[in-house]
Amino acid sequence: MQRCIILTLLLIISSIVAFAQSERCGTMKQLQEKIKDDPFLKQKMDIIEAQTNEYLKKVGETNYSPHNENKRQIGDKKRDIQSLCGYNNVFLATIAAPTTVNQIVSPNPNCVYGGEYVTLTGLISGRTYRISLCGVNNFDTQLTIYPQGGGNAVAHNDDWCASQSEIYFTPMLSGNYDLLVDAYNCTSNALCANLAVELWNIPRSKITIPVVVHVVHFGEPIGTGRNLSVAQISSQIAVLNRDFRRLNSDINAIPAAFRGWSADPLIEFCLAKQDELGNSTSGITRHLGSVSSWGSSQIETSVKPTTIWNRNQYLNFWTLEFGGADSSTLGYAQFPGGSANTDGVVIGFNVFGSTGNVVAPYNLGRTAVHEVGHWLNLRHIWGDENACAQDDFVSDTPLQGQSSSGVPSYPNLDACQVDYPGIMFYNYMDYSNDAVTSMFTYGQWARMDAALFNTRSSLFNSKGCSGTTGVDESAINSLFQISPNPSAGLVNLNTNVSLVNKSVSIYVSNFMGQNWSPVSTYEKTENGLQINFNTLPDGVYLIKIMIENQSVFKKLILSR
Repeated sequence: MQRCIILTLLLIISSIVAFAQSERCGTMKQLQEKIKDDPFLKQKMDIIEAQTNEYLKKVGETNYSPHNENKRQIGDKKRDIQSLCGYNNVFLATIAAPTTVNQIVSPNPNCVYGGEYVTLTGLISGRTYRISLCGVNNFDTQLTIYPQGGGNAVAHNDDWCASQSEIYFTPMLSGNYDLLVDAYNCTSNALCANLAVELWNIPRSKITIPVVVHVVHFGEPIGTGRNLSVAQISSQIAVLNRDFRRLNSDINAIPAAFRGWSADPLIEFCLAKQDELGNSTSGITRHLGSVSSWGSSQIETSVKPTTIWNRNQYLNFWTLEFGGADSSTLGYAQFPGGSANTDGVVIGFNVFGSTGNVVAPYNLGRTAVHEVGHWLNLRHIWGDENACAQDDFVSDTPLQGQSSSGVPSYPNLDACQVDYPGIMFYNYMDYSNDAVTSMFTYGQWARMDAALFNTRSSLFNSKGCSGTTGVDESAINSLFQISPNPSAGLVNLNTNVSLVNKSVSIYVSNFMGQNWSPVSTYEKTENGLQINFNTLPDGVYLIKIMIENQSVFKKLILSR
């Protein structure tokens, strides 16, 4: 386990080495580049990190018992790397699960011998229970959780807190469970260990995030190549909804030593039903690109700013073909705190979704799951360095030397984890193949919650998943008015708010919202903007005005 102290973002950035072209995820590379361009971004992210930790302390989601956070040393005790204590203990007692947060229950008397088990009744799916042997015990403990009566183990831990064991267990199924206590190497004894079961967390309601998918193609028919079909896009939303609710069936293949730490993040996604103006939408926009493939610099300066929907109301996805130095990138995301006109997730068109134009071994939609994790402020599980000194800011993910790849064998040991159960290569924030990555931990869920209830909290007010309400023209016109309209080319955007000290971007497209282009020929006035469209031919246009984080669309008629 990892975190003794909170490392600053500066340590992360300084530890990022040069990225190879084969880098699967470009998120940290993008962060590095943006910090070079914006010296204040590092400060913003440090502030967000402090807010994250304050939030987690306030809601009690990271007040773990003291535990091992350093790598397991080669000289530490040895054990069979396949060790997982079998269901062969002797029954001691039955206790009822706690029902109120921070309530603690224990057997009476609280003395569990190595080789005994306690049946815990009435656990509720989705609730998190701290099942702990931490404390002053008379032997080195191991803890294994089975469904009542046996079967396959669902959780296992050894040495969470020094030589004692503890699990933050979020059961997938409600019911009764047997808590097996063993001495080191799954042995029995007649020595006392104290067992405590605390209700740690009752889950909140699910959160649904509106999604818009911007498909950037090169003229292919819909459903061909880069111009993804609705079915392929819908399959990606289905994967997100499955994986961010711990409903993926492959989680059952994860060994108990890791599966027992998994959690349901309680996040769902919908393709937007309502656009920024309240109009009905499919949640999919299609854009004819000027080139067939894109480097990240082009994406950040050309694609994103001209197509993005309000990041405070939507999660923006872009699907396209990566090119140039980024041709091997599968996707990247923007962490909370970045620019409003580039916020979102970019995914290669052939790894987006689980059907259609997808290419193995990234054909199950897990690239987008990984990148949305970044968008919600999760880091790579290995900390983006290889010296076992870096953290992902999550306490229940083991330290890891470097990214995984392919289909690792379990247990997979490295210089940071030289003992069973090894590194957590099943985690969505690692680089294993799509068929392998299949879990978030409780600690990762807590960190994503901190992002949702702080930097991403405006999403709660979005109506993007609601049915259309129509355009409230009176509300829009009360803030912005274009005159004259029709115009011969020189247009005044009038508002009762001064824009002199505000960030303004203007884009123009045909009236179908295609082929957006930036407009640089404008001047700020005390009453709004004066915009010059003299170079455009007569016709009907759609104007997008972005002021700070708000977007306004207006229809303009040019007639000379």
